[in-house]
Amino acid sequence: MSFDDNLHELAEFVVNHGLSLGADQVEAYTLYGSAKSVQVERGAIRRFTDISNSGLGIRIIKNKSLGMASTTIFTRESIENCVKDAYELAQVSPPDPNFNSLPFDDKPSPDILDRFDQAVVDIDVEEFTEMILQSIQQAQITDDAIISGNFTTGYGKRFIINSQGIDRTSTQSSVGGYLGVKIEEGDDIGNAYYYDASTVLSKFKYEEIGKVAGERAKKMLGSKKIDTAILPVLLDPDSTYGTIEPILANGINAFSVFNKTAFFVDKIGDKIADDKLNISDDPFYPGGTDSAPFDDEGVVPQKLKLVENGILQTYITDSYTAPLVGLENTGHASRSSFSSGPRPAPYTLNIAPGEISKDNLLEELKEGILLIGSPIGSRGSNPQISAQINQGFFVKNGEILYPVKNTVIGSTVFDIYNKIENLSKETENRNGHQAPWMLLKDLKISGGK
Repeated sequence: MSFDDNLHELAEFVVNHGLSLGADQVEAYTLYGSAKSVQVERGAIRRFTDISNSGLGIRIIKNKSLGMASTTIFTRESIENCVKDAYELAQVSPPDPNFNSLPFDDKPSPDILDRFDQAVVDIDVEEFTEMILQSIQQAQITDDAIISGNFTTGYGKRFIINSQGIDRTSTQSSVGGYLGVKIEEGDDIGNAYYYDASTVLSKFKYEEIGKVAGERAKKMLGSKKIDTAILPVLLDPDSTYGTIEPILANGINAFSVFNKTAFFVDKIGDKIADDKLNISDDPFYPGGTDSAPFDDEGVVPQKLKLVENGILQTYITDSYTAPLVGLENTGHASRSSFSSGPRPAPYTLNIAPGEISKDNLLEELKEGILLIGSPIGSRGSNPQISAQINQGFFVKNGEILYPVKNTVIGSTVFDIYNKIENLSKETENRNGHQAPWMLLKDLKISGGK
């Protein structure tokens, strides 16, 4: 017997079979989908792959002990063996005193506009290839430009059923890609990249990927080393989001908070950033590539104000971590794959705008650095930052003079949040992630001179 045609029936079978073996609680997380991937090397399509993303993950609880198992084979024998493996692991694993229960949630899951597009599922190889070739053509800013990248399109349908009463199903499509462009003029090299992603095929800006990547690579020619100095740094929206989001994702993750590895342990109600920083999380943002009607445990999430006027409002939690930090379950459980366990993660962050135009931010920059698509990245739970500037420019008296090379920004996650001098009134929406231009003051810039 095969469950290929009825994955909901498969998930129900897992739960019932686990309970029949003697489990206290059972969860079945089933994912069915596929993805097409196209690799671009030196301006040509080199590799096409069509990959199945289907699989089943099982969690079984017995006397507060957890057993997990997974499989990609949907035969009855394979499923029964997988359930048995999870149950036997639960029997021999040490009990977790912090475990409370798998969740129950009877709230209806909302419909999210533009979450699924049948055109993404139906696109054939020829059509997808033609889109990529057009993007490459736009990136061919010079005859000898070196172009590389990757494009993907796919969809997934997930089923989450547990013994506590959760029974959820959702479907999502996605299409995305990036191109990197390298231009050489003698010893002078210009490197740049650009990407886009969407849940709807007609909104995928594939030509813009190549055009922007090529234009940026050309602008990176003529790069110079600069002196080490303390300078303000102006970030475009991509750089702003890529800087702010990872710090916040670590800082408010309730699992990391409980384990004292988060940046903002015991900081709810405290000031963690400049007054100008306001961040919210909207799981239901239309067309957001990270939007979802329920989390990876089947709980309908909440729209949350995370930072208001620089003050931390809450942590994000799932069923396991909510009791550990004394908060309700915010429905932010996230899995990296069907075989992994859930941990809290944000959905679609919105960094609120300021009141000054981006042009004025640049005009008022007497001397500083402009970052384009080059976030000041933090790594894991390390608060220290040493970020190479990949696409940055030296600015003097509001004029962009030249790109910089061999330049590093040194700071900490706490300084980044507290050195926000201004935010632009203009914002950019990238896949549902919204951010303004952001001016940071007094950062250490280590130049190559």
